[in-house]
Amino acid sequence: MSEFGAVLRTFRRTAGLSQEKLAEASGVSVEAIKTLEAGRRRHPRPQTMALLASGLGLTDAERAELVAAGTKIKASKGIPEQLPDDLQDFAGRDEQVDQVEKLFRAAEIRQGVVVVSAIAGMGGVGKTALGIHVGHRLADQFTDGQLYVNLRGFGPGAPMTAAEALGRLMDALGLQVTGSESVDELAARYRSAVAGRRLFVFLDNAASVPQVLPLLPGTSTCAVLITSRRALIGLPGAAHLALDTLPGNDAVKMLDHIVGDGRIAADPLHSAVVVRLCGGLPLALRIAGARLAAEPSWSVADFARLLKSSRRRLDELALGDLDVRASIEASLAAMTDAEAGTLRLLGLFEGDELDVRVAARLLDRPVAETEDRLERLVDLHLLESPSPRRYRMHDLIRSYVRDTTAELTTEADLSAARGRVLRFYLAMVWRGRVLRGLGPLTTSWSDESWTADAEELSYPELSAWYDLEIEEIIGAAHRAAQGSNAERSVVAKIATGIKPYLTRRRRYSDAVALCHVGLVAEETVQDPIAAVFLHFDLSVYYNSMGRYDEAVEQMRLSLSIPEAWLYEEQWSYSQTFLADYLTNAGRYDEAVAAAQIGMEASLRRGDEEGEVDARAVLGRVAGKQGRWDDQDREFERVLEVMRKDAHPSVRHYNLQQMVVSYREDGRLREALAWATECHRFAVDFGNVFAIAEALEELGRIHLGLGALEPAEECLRSALETVEGNWQAEARVRKYLGDVLQLAGSSRAAGAEWQRALELAVRHGAPEVPELRKLVDGLTAS
Repeated sequence: MSEFGAVLRTFRRTAGLSQEKLAEASGVSVEAIKTLEAGRRRHPRPQTMALLASGLGLTDAERAELVAAGTKIKASKGIPEQLPDDLQDFAGRDEQVDQVEKLFRAAEIRQGVVVVSAIAGMGGVGKTALGIHVGHRLADQFTDGQLYVNLRGFGPGAPMTAAEALGRLMDALGLQVTGSESVDELAARYRSAVAGRRLFVFLDNAASVPQVLPLLPGTSTCAVLITSRRALIGLPGAAHLALDTLPGNDAVKMLDHIVGDGRIAADPLHSAVVVRLCGGLPLALRIAGARLAAEPSWSVADFARLLKSSRRRLDELALGDLDVRASIEASLAAMTDAEAGTLRLLGLFEGDELDVRVAARLLDRPVAETEDRLERLVDLHLLESPSPRRYRMHDLIRSYVRDTTAELTTEADLSAARGRVLRFYLAMVWRGRVLRGLGPLTTSWSDESWTADAEELSYPELSAWYDLEIEEIIGAAHRAAQGSNAERSVVAKIATGIKPYLTRRRRYSDAVALCHVGLVAEETVQDPIAAVFLHFDLSVYYNSMGRYDEAVEQMRLSLSIPEAWLYEEQWSYSQTFLADYLTNAGRYDEAVAAAQIGMEASLRRGDEEGEVDARAVLGRVAGKQGRWDDQDREFERVLEVMRKDAHPSVRHYNLQQMVVSYREDGRLREALAWATECHRFAVDFGNVFAIAEALEELGRIHLGLGALEPAEECLRSALETVEGNWQAEARVRKYLGDVLQLAGSSRAAGAEWQRALELAVRHGAPEVPELRKLVDGLTAS
């Protein structure tokens, strides 16, 4: 808040007047009063101050105080002081201010070299405010004055020419300009005039490097600060600073300064919502703050709801000459038609980060050309590039683009663009599924056209791409389920295609949600094979999450579909999986029956891997029932086949089954031997999640044997991998807490149990009562 704004506001509130009532009483417009109180104008005309004083009914002493606050102190004669007033509500930017100040205050400056700092950023991000703030802080260093010129690079009208800018700078220095001199002649005279003088030159809102170059002094006693919405990379010798939006705390602090009456500090929750809906953009925050200041009866929650519920949020972020939409349009004016078309189509993308390959499908252009277009938008700060070939759009720019996309793009074009992206995601996930191997039913169901648009990447390359893109793939599938029949038909295919990746990464919650969306879409599409796979996959995920009855239900739904019987291999594996889930659910007689059906079908086909999967289940059931000789015999046959040439995933799965079986049956020495073997194989296999699972089992077995030190070491190693995967993390933290409690570290144990409880509560896990009992018991003791 500027000093005048604070004084005016205090007098107005003391008089009990709203801004509207003061406007009526004084004859000064409401917009002018808002501008003055917001600190955007600190030195009103004497006539304006007189009108305000009369409207407020001020005493002579109060009138003198108001006039003193609004009167600008005269600059020393002959010394230009052109910097606009510093903002009293300037907040944050400590690191950036320090960076620019250090550059200009450096004691050792190379002879003859002018120091130049170029600040770039999107419109409204606070480049000018930062430059002005730094300029005022450096006033003591540049004793011959400060020059300022707005080069009009972005905004209404054409950018200022270099000749016009030189004319203004020279006029400030008391030099005559005839109008007949060339730019080179003017630049030479300007450089001569500033030579040896300690001047701070602020070139604001620059359009390009050619516009700026003639305006640079040629002496090291001067410093130049340049702001632009473009990254002026070609500017020789400049130190570049890219200015981002304000971090949350700084943004709240700025909002609090502008509103000025404590409402922001009193409601941190809704203040954070306002900051988020403003995207941390200082221009938007300034408007939001000014609107709240102008409406003292509004709560912060009221304004947050207004921003959140507004279909066109940018309409709410405009106040007088402050307008986020106008700021964005100023940047758009510098674009070519092709760039404008690019930005418009990018508004269709609803994810957070946009991969260049996805953007190419959205735009229907080659990847190389798309990347060039996107980089030009990055140069204008209409896009950000958080990592190579990945792009992000600020929320308020996205709001603007979506509004204009809806107005300027036909529904047919929008649908075609969405379809291209969806088909690309389908192609990339099925490329991975094909590389992992297809079964007979999958081969029969799938079509070569599904992978037609895929890029020729290896599975490790695809997996790395999935890591970056998986949230967007899942989001696109969820949106497609609400789309046309053509879009819905892709959902189940994406859900089944991405299964190997989601399983390998243990992202079971995402997988379950995706399968359910696929089933909803399938009801419209009527694809029974898709339903077979979706129910089958759901059963696998539910079992992995410990939801065994649901796993049984989903597998039986899969087996109930007539198409599941068309391929005996798929059908027999389903029976074996069902037996596994029934075992986990404690339904042993049903499990034996299903396992024998699966084994007999596998033996008929000569399928040894199918046979050992069924025998592994029979071995587990035997162990549960105390038939240890039968358990060992079944597991010996499992090992015999696995040692021949079993697929790595099959071998790991069955080793893990054996380890769990022996541990659950209390045969901890046998379990330890096979867990060690399982861990060694997982390391050779190279699957970090398989390694983590083996380490978890080793930790639990060591815990059962009372070997607390190796138990803690194994569980902590497992935690390093599974952290972020809530099911596995909660489970490992629970057992780690058990180890620490037995070791006498109750506080550390409580911390692990508490974190496990928080994860379980957040995701509605069935382990909540058990974990809460552990935490409460520790608290009570």
